[in-house]
Amino acid sequence: MDNNLLCRRNAELESISQEMFGGGMVLQVVEPSSLKLLKDNARFFKRETFRQLRDNIAADKRLSSVPLCYRHEDGKLEVLSGNHRVQASIEAGISHILVLVITEELDRSRRIAIQLSHNALVGEDDQSILANLWAQIESVQDKLYAGLDSESLKELGDVELVNFSTPQVPAHMVSFMFTDGEKEQLSEILDAIADSAKKSSAVYVCPGRQYEEFIKLLADVKHAEKIRDSSLAMTRLMEIASDWLEKETEAAIQEVAQ
Repeated sequence: MDNNLLCRRNAELESISQEMFGGGMVLQVVEPSSLKLLKDNARFFKRETFRQLRDNIAADKRLSSVPLCYRHEDGKLEVLSGNHRVQASIEAGISHILVLVITEELDRSRRIAIQLSHNALVGEDDQSILANLWAQIESVQDKLYAGLDSESLKELGDVELVNFSTPQVPAHMVSFMFTDGEKEQLSEILDAIADSAKKSSAVYVCPGRQYEEFIKLLADVKHAEKIRDSSLAMTRLMEIASDWLEKETEAAIQEVAQ
């Protein structure tokens, strides 16, 4: 966007802002790199969370919410709320973003109060509604976009893919046991995993030699699909296998038909 077009757009936004807010605030299109970020920001993101935010913005090619800024006497815009979104938009290569600018004079005390209020005054999730909404997300990429985290893959004797910790989604637990035991020892093996069996909807006993292969396969899927969560990687692995089986079945049917 060239400077002339940018000036025209901001002039239009200023007129609209006057009608909406009656003064004191104005919508403005700016380059995110031109904004002044807070030096002291109590709100922080984990590295993985920030990366997901950046990736979401890069995929959308825009911000989906408007940062709040304050205009200083020298005309410089300081971000009071939305510092991480602004920083992520810079890293995502977004050239221009829409911000809401406070134009009335505020002392430092009031600006800090606004900053903290935007961080602190947030709602809480209704767990039953959250679980219901989460269950309706079908795509792995959409689950990643949602940003709900889970525990990491626990590399124990039996691989436990833990459910997402945030929403309490009704789930069936499936256990995989990797063992070097022979067939004759199957009874002893089943006794050893009795506790897991009681908790699980299904228990699969696999040869111990397949353990490293299984872990590597999960790691390969995470790397190829840019998925950091092991639970989602397992879901994606099942999708890939399902697609492959469907193609193989179609090819077999066509071969018979010929």
